[in-house]
Amino acid sequence: MTGCQRILCAGFVLAAVLLPSGSSRAGVDYNRDVLPILAGRCFPCHGVDEARRKAKLRLDVRESAIAAREAVRAIVPGEPERSALVRRIFSGDEDEVMPPPGKGEALSPAEKKILREWIAEGAVYRGHWAFQRPEKAAVPARGSWGRNTIDRFIHARLVKAELEPQGEASRGELLRRVTLDLTGLPPTIEELDAFLADKSPAAYEKVVDGLLASPRFGERLAIWWLDGARYGDSHGYDNDLHNSQWPWRDWVIRSFNANKPYDQFTIEQLAGDLLEDPTNDQVIATGFNRNHRINTEGGAIDEEWRTEYVIDRVETMGTVWMGLSLGCARCHEHKYDPLSQEEFYRLFAFFNQLDEKGFINNLRGSAEPRVAYKANPKVQVMIMREMKKPRKTRVLEGGQYDAPGEEVTAGLPAFLPTLPEGEKMSRLGLARWLVNGRHPLTARVLVNRLWEQLFGTGIVRSVENLGIQAEWPSHPALLDWLAVDFTENGWNLKRLIRMFVLSSAYRQSHVVDEKRLRLDPANRLLSRGPRLRLQAEMVRDQALALSGLLVEQLGGPSVKPYQPAGLWEEVEKRGKFQRGNGPDLYRRSLYTNIRRTVAPPSMLLFDMPSREVCTVQRARTNTPLQALALMNEVTYVEAAKKFAERMVGKGSEPRERISWGFRRATQRVPEKEELRILLSGYRRRLERFRAAPEGATRLLQRGEAKVSGELDPAELAAMMTVASVILNLDEVINK
Repeated sequence: MTGCQRILCAGFVLAAVLLPSGSSRAGVDYNRDVLPILAGRCFPCHGVDEARRKAKLRLDVRESAIAAREAVRAIVPGEPERSALVRRIFSGDEDEVMPPPGKGEALSPAEKKILREWIAEGAVYRGHWAFQRPEKAAVPARGSWGRNTIDRFIHARLVKAELEPQGEASRGELLRRVTLDLTGLPPTIEELDAFLADKSPAAYEKVVDGLLASPRFGERLAIWWLDGARYGDSHGYDNDLHNSQWPWRDWVIRSFNANKPYDQFTIEQLAGDLLEDPTNDQVIATGFNRNHRINTEGGAIDEEWRTEYVIDRVETMGTVWMGLSLGCARCHEHKYDPLSQEEFYRLFAFFNQLDEKGFINNLRGSAEPRVAYKANPKVQVMIMREMKKPRKTRVLEGGQYDAPGEEVTAGLPAFLPTLPEGEKMSRLGLARWLVNGRHPLTARVLVNRLWEQLFGTGIVRSVENLGIQAEWPSHPALLDWLAVDFTENGWNLKRLIRMFVLSSAYRQSHVVDEKRLRLDPANRLLSRGPRLRLQAEMVRDQALALSGLLVEQLGGPSVKPYQPAGLWEEVEKRGKFQRGNGPDLYRRSLYTNIRRTVAPPSMLLFDMPSREVCTVQRARTNTPLQALALMNEVTYVEAAKKFAERMVGKGSEPRERISWGFRRATQRVPEKEELRILLSGYRRRLERFRAAPEGATRLLQRGEAKVSGELDPAELAAMMTVASVILNLDEVINK
């Protein structure tokens, strides 16, 4: 079975899981039930690919599926017993059964039944749900639970599955969750105490509004956006030279903090240079499409690499804004989505008119097309700029730069809406088309991606793909309601996020019981609150914040904190890593220099992408290397040392000190047994350091940050080991 087939089969399994427990199916839904089976098992041999098509039969097109071939019809609507498809899938003959043995996993009895029922009901084909303009469905009636519209959809679905919502999270857990989600940093003891002391009904709302107004909000959201924008501080490929794109990154942070409407945010990044009398910021915004890798090798062929850059921009636009794998049509017709190769190159034409002077071999010697950053004119930011004389665009046979075919002009895929009357078919027109409110994908994609950030999994699990291969949404009516509401309310990101985190669904405890684990194992129905490992940047930033080392300077050039010595030389054989000093070691991870071919290893361990290509969904892994890094990497050892120093100053007895540190990290008081274990470990190690003081000295000397000479080294070193344990707690590296 191919990777695509496995994804589609998983989509079917998910759709089956999401059906109400113990209920009968109200008819077969083509998109939810049938399409995943056909696409995963049938389309590879009976789909759009003419070269691989068997028996000249297409099952992706109804007219072909029901047509007679030598008096045989694959599908006879309403008559499954006369349909060759039904006979073949139920056959016990290895020479007749479909899919053929060895050509993919056999259909399950449940899948066969679905196909039979679908044909019996008339074999109705429907357009893919994500390609239809979303509409606000009727909101379910208010039930006994919930605070806003989101909850009414969630609760209605839980009731059908015979599940009850989980109780609300403790106030400490809730504060930790929302503070990490909206700022990327944990709450302070002072913030926790203030929240616990505020008994007013609006206490949590006030916290949320304060977090949304914090400059830390823009930094937190920027991390999410930079992955899709493939932002890095070097060009990638063989030479991997340094660049100065950080002013674009700072523009993103400012935009999120200012709550720039998402439609404007989109237009400025894709076509800010084409706006009437654009500002310096609007031109810098177009750096979005200069973030791709750039080949500076002397032997690079200009046209080959220019073509790769344009294709990268098309693919990135498709993934970030439309949730489509447009690049599949670079070489041939798209295998699943209704996108032809010609249409791919019509999209290619929008980005084919850019001035690429200086972006191949002569990169370092050229200042075009770049713009000076107003706040620091010495910094030159790579931006987009149209050529004065347009290039011709041709379909590239097999996707090869040196195999030009038929000439095409800029245009849009036929299965999506046309440009509004009077709009010019230009890059600016393309950007406006994405956010004019008529596009069926843009708002859905954005809502789904933000939902994943806050709830752990998208309403559509495959956040990078809402095409025909996408999994069926867990709450399709809710997704569409949110998408329409988002556009109706001015593409307001803070309003959308506020709605998410104020919902009762978000506020649930993460505790799971046997029934929830059985009926909602992956929490797709949101029968409990989210509980997930923190992202790479949050793990490091939290350690720095707890230790008091974090330097909260907003924006500026990227910095180079600790990393293994000689790594650049070992991997790239060129360039020398010059580690920063002082404050540069303790800036937020967002500002860490990302050399694409040798990205920071301690963050890669926690699944941060290298930013070489557009990534909108991070992997989640758990490996022993992560624990080893948290215990031994210099940043975390140094954070434990300074955290211990803070703990020692919070009481006269070890019990008080450890309790303060535990509460600072977890937002709760340690249980009796937890405190006993930590105290016991502290006393054992204190005895050891008293007997061998040189061990304490060596431990305290790691890292640049110094500790007070007035403290007992043995006591501080012993407390440092306790701090390290706390920083490694499962509860601390999760939210």
